[in-house]
Amino acid sequence: MTPLRNQPAVNPWPLSIAFPLTLAGAVALMLAFDAVSALFARRTGFPYRNLWRFQFLCYVIIGFIAMLTLLDLRLVEAVGAITGLIEATAGWTITWRIGPGRVPDATPSRIAITIAAMTAFAFGLAIIGAILFNFTAGLLARSAMH
Repeated sequence: MTPLRNQPAVNPWPLSIAFPLTLAGAVALMLAFDAVSALFARRTGFPYRNLWRFQFLCYVIIGFIAMLTLLDLRLVEAVGAITGLIEATAGWTITWRIGPGRVPDATPSRIAITIAAMTAFAFGLAIIGAILFNFTAGLLARSAMH
């Protein structure tokens, strides 16, 4: 059996296709998450703010999948940050319209801080997902050599 480390990394799609598809999938996932979680919170009375754990888990999964498809940490970082920015603006608008995303005393500076924080969190959590992918891929590669 040929060791995996001697084989080049293979991505079946060129980055000109893989990056936009990965980004679009990540954005679609997070906007759908925002809409579904806002509807769930409104219908059940469950506190919307308590769903942050699932939101953060989605960003880790996005980082994992982005690393799988893109094989470049810089692009994973970009997917995380761009998705976070879009979710913090368009996603927040969706939840605001549905109901639970409304913040009664929101000021422009508080909104800007929240958008910046969500973008940074998404960036960092996507990196964690990429690290988990690398760890998992390393385990699989080592087990394939034995």
